[in-house]
Amino acid sequence: TSQKPVLELNEEQKKIFTYFTCISGMEEQLCRALEGVRQKKKGSRTSQAGNLMILGGKGSGKTMLATNFVKAYQKLVGHTGGKVGKISAVTLNQKDAKALLKAVEGGYLIIEKAGDLSKESVEKLSELMELDTKGVMVLLEDDRTGMERAMRKSASFAEKFTEKIEVPIFTSDELVEFAKAYAREQNCVIDDMGILALYNSISNIQKLDEATTLTEVKDIMDGAISRAGRGGLKKLFGGKRSTENGHVLIKEKDFQE
Repeated sequence: TSQKPVLELNEEQKKIFTYFTCISGMEEQLCRALEGVRQKKKGSRTSQAGNLMILGGKGSGKTMLATNFVKAYQKLVGHTGGKVGKISAVTLNQKDAKALLKAVEGGYLIIEKAGDLSKESVEKLSELMELDTKGVMVLLEDDRTGMERAMRKSASFAEKFTEKIEVPIFTSDELVEFAKAYAREQNCVIDDMGILALYNSISNIQKLDEATTLTEVKDIMDGAISRAGRGGLKKLFGGKRSTENGHVLIKEKDFQE
């Protein structure tokens, strides 16, 4: 594994983070976090440092980002085979934290809605993370308010989360870039009029007081992809609906419910 500092994402890493690289400032954050975790985890058998907070609103793709991060980190340090456990804070509060960490030792623990962790859980986790966990990485997810709530419960717990990635509120352009990347993964391409219709669909769901989420855009795309697919099979032989490299073409009318 190369020990050069991560200053920019390589092609493989860009592919792993495909939904996030089009978002302004995200690549720098990802590089900083990957490099920070690598430096702090080097040779450590405890979980004292090199743990990650992922901040973002509801539906901003935090869990996807957490699992992508683990994948990219494993490749970066040549660490395969570490178990990945995912649990919500509420469920964790009812579990034996010691058994939980033991189950993922040497691997990764993703805790969703971290703000719901009880003071008791936070203190117990903090204590356990100072012991030999074979270097478990803990990834916390929540919005800013929830994360602050979790961190206020224990200073020694807060200190262990040395890295942070903040998923910003997406602009309409970034949501469209996400939609295009999502379409490509489904072997689809959106034509120019389709892109305009997509902008329109996004502006129709935008609310003043809430950020439009990746989840909502994914729903719009799932609808369009399924409508395009229905037209796609009939016309496949006439070649009208697929591009020269066999992608299904998504058109303006596919965005109309």
